[in-house]
Order: sequence, then structure tokens, then C-alpha cells
Amino acid sequence: MATWSQETYAPTWRRSSYSSVQGNCVEVVNRRPSEVVVRDSKQRACAVLRFTDREWSHLLVALVAHRI
Repeated sequence: MATWSQETYAPTWRRSSYSSVQGNCVEVVNRRPSEVVVRDSKQRACAVLRFTDREWSHLLVALVAHRI
């Protein structure tokens, strides 16, 4: 299950290629081999969502299936 947490490290974040011109997007980093961390690009200092690789894969499949 995804959890909220404050992050204090400085990872290399990547943005979706589907990001809008206004910068409305999420940024993602693979922090550990089995963890994906996601944040709001406009609220970088706020909390992040953490997913296991399996949870992240399931989320992406669901988003593609529903064209969200």
C-alpha cells in the first residue's frame, strides 16, 4: 500500500513525457530497487507517495486501461 512521507534526500527525479506546458505533472524516482517514489512537480517540498514495484505496475496498468 502506498504511504505518505516527508523526504529529505536529493534524488534525481524524472518527469512524465506527457507533462503539460504549464508543468502540471508528477515526478518519479526509483529510490531503491523495489521502491518508486512520486511527488507533485508544483509541490516539491510536500509529502511524497511511495509504491512497491508491484503496486506501481498495477497503477500504471489501471491508468492505461482507463486512459486516465
